[in-house]
Amino acid sequence: MSKPLVIVESPTKVKTISKILGPDYVVKSSVGHIRDLPRNTKSIPSKFDSKKILWGAVKPGNFENIYVIPEDRKKIVSELKEIADTAPEVYLATDDDREGEAIAYHLKEALEIKGEPKRIKFNEITESAVTKAMSNPDTIDVGKFKSYEARRTLDRMIGYEISPKVRDLGGAFISTGRVQGPAIRLVVEREEERLKFVKSLYFEIKANCGSSEVNFDANLKKVGEKRIATSADFNDKGEKTNKDKKYLDKNDAEKIVEILTNSIAKISNIKESSRSGKPPKPFKTTSLQTSARSNLGFQPKKTMGIAQRLYQEGLITYMRTDSIRLSDNAIKASRDYISENFSSKHLPPQPNLYGDTKNAQAAHEAIRPSGDKFITPEELLSTHKEDSDEYKLYKLIFNTTVASQMTDAQGITKTIEIEVTDPEYSSLTLSISGTTWTFGGYRDLIKDATEKSQELPDLKENDEVSIVSAEKEEKFTNPPNRYSSTSLINKLEELGIGRPSTYVSIIESITSVFINAESSLKPRILAMALINNFMKPHFNQYIDYEFSKSMEDNLDKILESSNPEKAKIEFLENSFNTINNHVENYGVQDPLLLTTVNLPFESRYVVKTGRIQGKIPYPYLLRDDDFKVGLPPEITLEEIENEYIKELESHQEESLKKERVVSKCNLCSASILIKLGPNGGFYIQHGEKQKGVRQEKCKFKNLIGPIFEDEDPDTLTEDQCIERFSLSAKNPRKVVEVGDWTYSSAVGPYGGYAMKQKNRTVFDNDELQALSKDELRELLDDEKNKVISNYLGGEILKIPKSATKNKMIEMINNHYLLDEKYIKKLSKEHLVGLAKSLDIVFYRGRFRMKPEDATKDNLVNKILIEKKNKPLENPRDALTIEKEAIMSLFGDSVEV
Repeated sequence: MSKPLVIVESPTKVKTISKILGPDYVVKSSVGHIRDLPRNTKSIPSKFDSKKILWGAVKPGNFENIYVIPEDRKKIVSELKEIADTAPEVYLATDDDREGEAIAYHLKEALEIKGEPKRIKFNEITESAVTKAMSNPDTIDVGKFKSYEARRTLDRMIGYEISPKVRDLGGAFISTGRVQGPAIRLVVEREEERLKFVKSLYFEIKANCGSSEVNFDANLKKVGEKRIATSADFNDKGEKTNKDKKYLDKNDAEKIVEILTNSIAKISNIKESSRSGKPPKPFKTTSLQTSARSNLGFQPKKTMGIAQRLYQEGLITYMRTDSIRLSDNAIKASRDYISENFSSKHLPPQPNLYGDTKNAQAAHEAIRPSGDKFITPEELLSTHKEDSDEYKLYKLIFNTTVASQMTDAQGITKTIEIEVTDPEYSSLTLSISGTTWTFGGYRDLIKDATEKSQELPDLKENDEVSIVSAEKEEKFTNPPNRYSSTSLINKLEELGIGRPSTYVSIIESITSVFINAESSLKPRILAMALINNFMKPHFNQYIDYEFSKSMEDNLDKILESSNPEKAKIEFLENSFNTINNHVENYGVQDPLLLTTVNLPFESRYVVKTGRIQGKIPYPYLLRDDDFKVGLPPEITLEEIENEYIKELESHQEESLKKERVVSKCNLCSASILIKLGPNGGFYIQHGEKQKGVRQEKCKFKNLIGPIFEDEDPDTLTEDQCIERFSLSAKNPRKVVEVGDWTYSSAVGPYGGYAMKQKNRTVFDNDELQALSKDELRELLDDEKNKVISNYLGGEILKIPKSATKNKMIEMINNHYLLDEKYIKKLSKEHLVGLAKSLDIVFYRGRFRMKPEDATKDNLVNKILIEKKNKPLENPRDALTIEKEAIMSLFGDSVEV
């Protein structure tokens, strides 16, 4: 008899939930989404007229989306459908958020489930939560799905309508989006605040004081009756803002230091005040990311990956939430732990309750340890190492959850004021303060790692102290800090832009091309142009914070609507009309103006956004006489100053003198030239392209060769230049051939590298030889290999039972031959599917990319040729590396 089928979205959950439900249920994973919008017009099913389909995915009129099952999902769908067809009940146990609801809806449609499947939701993967959900099944929330669908359609609409216009900025891979635009604007506007900021000078004075008992440091706080001005007493224009403060100049500071040094002071006042420390609030997504960054050094993406694993292992509740509410069970578990491990004073009489914001999803609670009784960090050590990321993050979540239910910390803050009288300044008052915690409360479980304390001397009013020495510190006000990943996420949340499930993907989508995210988020020159030259003048609405928030709110309203489908259509109609008007008004713009950024001071130069290589734009300076100077890709506008420009200009002018014609090519009439690259390096070039002039055929045609950093271009000979042409990616230097593999070396944009390549085969011949005849037949029955066979012609390979093993291998190799002529005739959609089936990884520069984003030529090349690269320690090694060294780089034995 068939068993009920439970479908979850993650393979990791299968194991955990199977243990809970036992052998009476079949638990399977959809491995994420099983249906999606077509990636391009070629992916649109043939029953639709692709010319009438909006944005490659939407039927006109009612904004109904077209969904397809991607090639790499078909096997999973087929397996699930086979089980679902005979299962007495189907339970859809995907995550309780919009993405999860969408997966549940698509499973219902793709599997053609008879009747209404049972939708089960749980916030934690524990026995009690799962069994309770199974006993109280729901139906698919159509409102939540339509809200998700509207988001996807709107994103596709913006991508198809506005992103092509963004490419006027100079790159096929530049795009913007509903939430990416406002995020980039925040980063750019913070940079502009920094550019406009005027630094102000102020002084701090510290004195080393001594009594008979102890030495201590104190800071000058008052001169006469006026408090000393600090950085907070200047505005961003460098103006003084508080007439009641004493602004010290250098002369004042030097005089005061002289007065204080070796003087005798007295204790003029001792103040004590009670202080309480409030326990932390339970974690939501953004506060977990912030705390993990400051306490553990984890970036948001890493934090969410670890949290996902902890959730799937049943250790914490769902990690994408904007709620800080704790369930009654969680509060009881926390209070029980406190009672068992701390004094009665650490447990408040009533639970600490925390309220949610208006937009928080009520179905979720805070991120906390799962279950009615929490696993302690000590107990977790039985399955996780103490230095593991999972243990560290779990401990942080555990401690914060429990601490949120503990009593306040109680302490006394003591301030000692020390006075020196002086005829010129009347009096100089120094101060020292510190807090003594009299009762730890929640601090006995967690402490603020950033909090600093100072032991205070035991002094009384009117006691005398001697000032041993004093020193001034010259300080300047600082411009506002750039955003970090976590602070930008917090700002987006504050503005109501994005949701917990999207924050990390927002950061990922804006970095590289627009934002340099090595430490703080620095806008590249291209980002400045995008916001100020393109979005603000032409599409300002889509980076307006209030508009973006209202759009999020309107999308949420679809979820709550009594007629979600109608609400979705109305929302998309309004959005389309608005976008269409903006696109029509955009007209034709001058790319030269769009790609130009003015310097924040008077100059003959402007900054150009530059060409994009490997998702990184390379800007340059352009003088009013068309003189160009390359800039580092990571540079910000703030870092381009007059002195820096003069230095670059001088170096560029000297470098240009080294450009020359080395000789004429001995195979054609083209010249061999030394050229200066856009980023300041030299290279060798064969011939120059001239408009309307066809270049002669030559094996060196259009090749370039490297010039190494440590050599003078003036000394290169014709023979050396020709030798360097063999180090280009198009014409690498062949080192050795071993078996099917060819080993070569070359120099690319990121340095020297070695490569090995061969004609790709579906199966490794040695591996086939190691299999038995039965295993070879099983190999052909594998679903993945059947898919590959379909792409290569679709014929079924029939091997006679009498065939010898060698004959079988020969037939397999012939059947699965990757024939160049045949492969080149395949459509891009089929090439993408074949590449995925062959597990081929694609890169754009140093970044991985989806096969769908590769060009057709790139797909063909990668399918036909199997290639592996290894970096060389020194680019020069590409000229001299030999057989043994190059093979050892790849871990290959020279005896092969």
